Amino acid sequence: MPYVERVVVAGGVKETRKMYTGRVHTKGATREKHTGKTSKAQEKVNERKLEEIIRWILNGNFVFGDLHLVLHYYDKLVTLEQAEQDKKDFLDLLRPYCKKHSIPWKYLAATETKRMTNVHHHIILPDIPIKDLFELWEKVVGVGGGNVSNKPLDRRGNHAKLAHYLMKESKSTADRYREAGKRYKRFSRAQGMVTPEPQYTVVEAATWAKEPKPSKNYILLKDDDGNTARSGIHEWNGWPWQEYTELWVGADPPKKPNPRARKRRRRTP
Repeated sequence: MPYVERVVVAGGVKETRKMYTGRVHTKGATREKHTGKTSKAQEKVNERKLEEIIRWILNGNFVFGDLHLVLHYYDKLVTLEQAEQDKKDFLDLLRPYCKKHSIPWKYLAATETKRMTNVHHHIILPDIPIKDLFELWEKVVGVGGGNVSNKPLDRRGNHAKLAHYLMKESKSTADRYREAGKRYKRFSRAQGMVTPEPQYTVVEAATWAKEPKPSKNYILLKDDDGNTARSGIHEWNGWPWQEYTELWVGADPPKKPNPRARKRRRRTP
């Protein structure tokens, strides 16, 4: 009577999600009444999966002191096509700059185009002097064409809120492209960055503990409501799930989970 445990180690953050699936589940699990697949339900699943990918990339590649840079325009009439080209031109200038100064080439970028605000780009990148970034942006938009702002990443290690923010901010751009009948990639990233991959384990148990215990050298992170574990019903298949996040506090870097899927026997709580 198994369930599936998914573990993702990204930087110092370890995410665990426990779930039943249509192929691997237990007779003891209670399934909610399934009302059928809907486009809204699938969209919600897709949004969550994309946010997970962004979160894992951020946690696996960026640390305290790296930057959340925003490239601003003064012109309210900048088109989506022009904005995308400007972002590409900026990154094309940034890459040789990083090479010249021995700065790792890594970035994650998303664009916001809310109707009541000017177009602007969010870019997560290594710690680079803001004056140099401003001059690179001016080479793209011209003197007086825009500005830059930045905020260093904090010490928390888990950039989940930033990932959620980028998803929310880029949705308006995706919606506008969809209205125009065009496909749009919500974010871009540098090649060669760490790409954390989920590892799956089939656990031979009827259910899981209501309150998880932290792994060795990890601490459980609390949500804003003070809880360390989240649970609910999957909107697509109607099966329950539980997830929680841990932060590495050991002296040495955390080890990655075994990439080979395996069965693990565990007594029912």
